[in-house]
Amino acid sequence: MNCAEVFGDSVLIGLETGQLERKENGSIRVWAERTIRMTMRSGPVFLLARERGERYVLTNLEGDTALEGDERLWVLPPAGEDHHAAEVVAGGAIRVWCCAEGRDSNIQVEICGQECEILLHAARPRADVMGNRFSFRIPNGEALERTLAEFYWGTMLPSVIERTRAKSFPDGRGYVVSTLQAGQYAGTYPDVDHEFQCKGRLALADVFEVGVVRRMIELQLRMMREDPTGLWRNPCAVQPDGTREYHVRRNSMDGSTNAEMFLVTGNVEVLESAWLLCAQTKDFAWLCEHIGELEGAASLLEHLTDRHDRLWSDVYYEDQVMKDGAECMSQAMAANGLRLLAELEALLERTEQAAHYRALSQRLGEALVRPLPMGFWDAEQYRFADWLDRNGVVHDHIHLLANELPVLFGFASPEQTEAVGRLLEQNHAELQRFPTFLSPCIQDYTEGEIGDGGPYDLCAAGRYWCWDAAYWAKEGKKQILAEQLAKVAAQAHLDGYRMGERYDMNHVFYIDEKNWHGAAHYYEYPCVFAWVLMHDYLGISADLHADVVVCPRLDGYGSVRLEAQGIAYDAQADGFAVTNLFETARTIQLELGHLYPNQAAPITLLLAPGESRLVPAKQG
Repeated sequence: MNCAEVFGDSVLIGLETGQLERKENGSIRVWAERTIRMTMRSGPVFLLARERGERYVLTNLEGDTALEGDERLWVLPPAGEDHHAAEVVAGGAIRVWCCAEGRDSNIQVEICGQECEILLHAARPRADVMGNRFSFRIPNGEALERTLAEFYWGTMLPSVIERTRAKSFPDGRGYVVSTLQAGQYAGTYPDVDHEFQCKGRLALADVFEVGVVRRMIELQLRMMREDPTGLWRNPCAVQPDGTREYHVRRNSMDGSTNAEMFLVTGNVEVLESAWLLCAQTKDFAWLCEHIGELEGAASLLEHLTDRHDRLWSDVYYEDQVMKDGAECMSQAMAANGLRLLAELEALLERTEQAAHYRALSQRLGEALVRPLPMGFWDAEQYRFADWLDRNGVVHDHIHLLANELPVLFGFASPEQTEAVGRLLEQNHAELQRFPTFLSPCIQDYTEGEIGDGGPYDLCAAGRYWCWDAAYWAKEGKKQILAEQLAKVAAQAHLDGYRMGERYDMNHVFYIDEKNWHGAAHYYEYPCVFAWVLMHDYLGISADLHADVVVCPRLDGYGSVRLEAQGIAYDAQADGFAVTNLFETARTIQLELGHLYPNQAAPITLLLAPGESRLVPAKQG
């Protein structure tokens, strides 16, 4: 049997040494007496490599490349071509020679073993780099599948440059870039960006991505430990030459205001990232090793909290909104992050430290919801204000997260919660113009409030959508989550699945027939899409005390299969069937109240390897 008979003209051009046959499962077995050599069509290459027990990915996307790894090789067709992708699984070393262009641009592959297996996939595989497949047989599932696959192979995976472009950087371990647009944002950005890079990768949950997250967190912890001021600041950026930008200030457009960018953002974010990593891996030895550094991150929050329990954070997410003071969103995030740190301390039986951070979280949460100026509740407007500057002036144009987060984290009173619900309902059309606009009144921001780089942050961004989706998930608003995911998938398709930094939708500040501005081919929407889809909509999450929590918020019924997470489920009107796909027994907590209103109480199952269990829907 020759290559053309097996592959047509799509992937494998020829075998220099070896023979092949098609197996009953559709894969192709290739074998040789010693070494297999073959030629494959040029396209993006991703090669797994193991080093000291960790997995890295090598790619040809940086130009002419000779790669050496093992275990698994992926060869994809160029963007826009609809040929098959190939997954090559081998037991020995894999060597790949890639040429960027020219008539000899085909890829030469050498496998140092007697046998390998080749599996064919869609042009952008519905699988991760470890070979774990995913499928969504649910309403709009095909579009969600394709979008996740395009985002993963086109943005998320190529953004990991630890063993390619960053292999000679002083801080290359854990180095993940924010944009694949050449010449822009060359560094890695622990403040802000790591939060959503980590969430998107942990949502995918495969061994490689979890390892990347651990290395990203360790990079942040080391940067904070090495802060030259001793304040444990998380740097805004780490540049390729090793330069660290711990201290970045910007002016407003009219020059009247100056504020610090992301003074506490990374310190808060890393607490949640560490919690999520520990929930995913149950690696409490890692936690024990790094708990002191997490306390170091929290020390900056304590340092900047005044005697009235107000956190003077300056700018949290919005690098083009000049917030020179105490910010509602920042205080809410910090209170939640400290609560998560308290949970990690309790897990290690560090009782005194757990009590300390639990109390600090509670104090910040109580101050958050007090009336202005000691808190952020505007009793006249009946909403939470955005920020209070250092002159005592209140700034507010109906900030989305300033209102959602006190409710999401459980600090708001019932009266405040009800008022926020009404506020969001009244402004729904503007806030959901695209997931998710910062404010329904972006035209009201002044030149003393907007940064001198322009008003990008006054429109939609993935970072706002991530927390907005969390609010709607908690509220059980399945249709809103489905609509948000569909909007992003549709826009991604229009953009060739290379999404921009900020989506203004040709609205208010940018009237130029272009929906987005800022950096092109940006990480944020792909990572947040993966998180919202997996965590909030399909409802798969990790927990410190269960192997996995399944809490679907599907807008309809259907089946889902997630091999990396080890879960398959089939949700129908009469019941919910769940299967443990892993080869180990697992504790699975089902929370089915969003599918079956009469099934509100959590159900804990211990499932053997491969075991399925049917939970009948309770009838009204």
